[in-house]
Amino acid sequence: MSISEHDKRKIRCRMLGHEVEFGYCRAPGGESLCRKIFDCWHEIFEVVKFVRDHYSPEDIEKIIAPPQQKMASIIELIQRSREKAVKPDDQ
Repeated sequence: MSISEHDKRKIRCRMLGHEVEFGYCRAPGGESLCRKIFDCWHEIFEVVKFVRDHYSPEDIEKIIAPPQQKMASIIELIQRSREKAVKPDDQ
């Protein structure tokens, strides 16, 4: 089975409130695997088997881990942004 085999299947996303393709759920916003992928797709096809076949245990662990608190998430995003910023003195 190809990793893109189910990408064109569509369902209503509970988080976004509109229809999305499975391909989006595999990489929402450029990240890997939506944390709700199992909840949303388990009735449509064998999504657990699909994820096990195509993703590493580390990738799976990321999506089954409890979500961060909002403040911790915001602080992490700020830190990442600062690390990526290029300072004029560094050139």
